Amino acid sequence: MSESLELLDDLRRLATRHGVRIEVEGRGVALSVTPLAGAVTAAAPPRAAEERAVDTTRRVTATAVGIFSAAKEWGSGERVTRGTVLGAIQSLGHMAEIVAPADGEISEVLVAGGAPVEYGQPLFAITLS
Repeated sequence: MSESLELLDDLRRLATRHGVRIEVEGRGVALSVTPLAGAVTAAAPPRAAEERAVDTTRRVTATAVGIFSAAKEWGSGERVTRGTVLGAIQSLGHMAEIVAPADGEISEVLVAGGAPVEYGQPLFAITLS
């Protein structure tokens, strides 16, 4: 409880320093932050270009631990469509297919056929189209 009171006190000091009023309600949880009359508020800093840019690359990752077998010899620049089988992972006698998550172009092949892979390991990078 005392930790919560300390956090509220820190929040009150921060609000006072920046000229805003913070209102919090009970169990239904409502929060309102409004500038105080006459308070000068700083403009939000411009977001970095990386934050604004939409990530157009999607990583295809291993869905199992095992041995990766490529469906064919993939290379950078090859076009794929959503659902294209890129390969499979053999694990305990089961083959788990690895498919392209979206239409695009293979920008990077990260694992060679026949290589052991771990769950979540990146296998391909696809630039979306």
